[in-house]
Amino acid sequence: MSNKLICFVSFIFILGLTGSTNGVEGLIGEYYERDAANPWQTLLMKRLDSTVDFNWGDGSPDPTLPADNFMVRWTGEIKAPITATYTFHTQTDDGVRLWVNNEQVIDNWTDHSNTHDSGTITLTAGQKYPIQLEFYENGGSAVCELSWSTSTRPRDTIQSQYLWVGGDRPEPSGPNPADGAVIRDTWVSISWSPGDFGASHNVYIGESFEDVQAGTGDTFRINQTGKDYAIGFSGHPYPDGVVKGTTYYWRIEDIEADGTTTHNGPVWSFTIAPKTAYNPSPADIEESVDPNIVLRWEPGFGAILHYVFFDEDYDTVNDAVGGTPQGVTNYRPGPLESGKTYFWRVDEFHGFETVKGDIWSFSTPGAVGSPNPYSGAENVNQITILKWVAGDNAESHQVYFGMDKDVVRNATTASAEYKGSKNLGDESYDPGLLEQDTTNYWRIDEVDSQNNPTKGNIWTFTTADYLVVDDWESYNDIDPPDPASNTIFAYWMDGYSNTEINGALIGNDLPPYADQTVVHGGRQSMPYKYDITAKYAEATLTLDSPRDWTASDVDTLIIWFHGDFVNDPATIYIAIGNNTGTPAVVTHEDSAATQIHGWTRWDIPLQEFADKGINLTDVNTITIGIGDKANPPGGMGKMYFDDIGLHPLETEPGPEQ
Repeated sequence: MSNKLICFVSFIFILGLTGSTNGVEGLIGEYYERDAANPWQTLLMKRLDSTVDFNWGDGSPDPTLPADNFMVRWTGEIKAPITATYTFHTQTDDGVRLWVNNEQVIDNWTDHSNTHDSGTITLTAGQKYPIQLEFYENGGSAVCELSWSTSTRPRDTIQSQYLWVGGDRPEPSGPNPADGAVIRDTWVSISWSPGDFGASHNVYIGESFEDVQAGTGDTFRINQTGKDYAIGFSGHPYPDGVVKGTTYYWRIEDIEADGTTTHNGPVWSFTIAPKTAYNPSPADIEESVDPNIVLRWEPGFGAILHYVFFDEDYDTVNDAVGGTPQGVTNYRPGPLESGKTYFWRVDEFHGFETVKGDIWSFSTPGAVGSPNPYSGAENVNQITILKWVAGDNAESHQVYFGMDKDVVRNATTASAEYKGSKNLGDESYDPGLLEQDTTNYWRIDEVDSQNNPTKGNIWTFTTADYLVVDDWESYNDIDPPDPASNTIFAYWMDGYSNTEINGALIGNDLPPYADQTVVHGGRQSMPYKYDITAKYAEATLTLDSPRDWTASDVDTLIIWFHGDFVNDPATIYIAIGNNTGTPAVVTHEDSAATQIHGWTRWDIPLQEFADKGINLTDVNTITIGIGDKANPPGGMGKMYFDDIGLHPLETEPGPEQ
């Protein structure tokens, strides 16, 4: 358990809503201590909930809350997609009350087990209505789920795109098909919810994210007042039909009645299902798979029959031909051995052709695994120690590393890609300084007590095209004094030991200590709780590398941060320090940056630090602060930070996630 648990649990949020111009999707959830005689008095936590679809069981909504005897009030607005009589449904344990447009539609304010309640009300398409949902938990299991239906729409959880809190909603939202959807058809109908001020809409569609985002090439398709459009047939884009296996990007730009004021929506996408099999289960390179697994997949678009090839040897699967066709999209290969890596492939028969599938792999419990960086990682630090978890039968490890996947796969101990043997207990390898923007491959073979090697899988990662200051990917959840401990708060020094003057607390109270939910890039970010009531909030990292902030022609420090609509407003600042002298501080221009809900990129020219006396060739520390250190404004909240890097002027980081 983290030694910060006690301090974190006592860090209670009572947050304000001032300082935000535009609102956000979701509902504000106010979580109270339950006192039946005097309810809604002791506020324990306030947060933005994207939906109300909770089954907490015997647990609690948050580590700062009790598992029993709490109450929640969700408030905001709801926007109907079509004009209809809506049935609102709740599934709760215990009490529930619901108001829509100030009309009570559900009232079951009683102790009860998991119970369904419903009520109806007529809503008009595009209009926003106030909504308030109240719930209390007495004891035992806790459930609160909110859904709706109409005569033409089946019951479904009310998604965040229909819920709203705060001010105006100027940008288009609510894409249909949903962002990232896979479509099995030769034409696609798209629709969306216009922003509050959209009188007409520019529609952009294409096969390039960058072109659609910029509105370049032939991606502009039409300006119209309607909120739906179609592609894939005569008279529309892609008149011969959309192409199997192709991803299409689209964006809506709302234009106000004045004809000049515009509001850009995000870039959404959908993919036409490929002719090959896809979406394998277990997922490719999944670990600790049940030896009795049943393999499943999504069939290729238009496939009639399927040929399955399975073996523990990659080449055997890759070279296989023929096989026995089957009509079902599952295959049972087991029971399998533990501690093994297996490969499989599904070829799809379309009547006139057979399409060879990708080769997927997985490993059973006891096999070597848990690579760090994880396989497929991008923007990895050029100075990275490769680590893994030993297999159950390993006595030593053979390490292979290189820049060609097939060469690394086929390498032997006589190959240049063989980097030597590592003893059991030393599951790490230092490849040295890696090139920027380069894809690397590695493999670990486990050698047992009889000196028999078991060939491992191929893992891959790509280095960043900039200098990584911190991306939070290397931190783990192993507590000290374990020598493998590498926790986030062992490096980012906060106010834990001096909470009276420093109100910053880094990391989650329980594992995972780095956040794995609100993430910009990779799999982890830094959660940062702040209390700036009569004190400041700062967290500081002492750098091992990069310390030379002039290398590789870098000239810009880029930081991604994520605030929250319910945070108390405050600015954020970055302080850079040398071993001696006063750190140089640069403050974000938004005095309520903590309330910016969503990942936001902050570019800081390094010259700003140099102009304040910092020697950029030997930077010792970087500090993230919240508020005004000299005059703390008061307030509390929680921020997230990710992907701090040093970029050349010409380099643009990847698109916002």
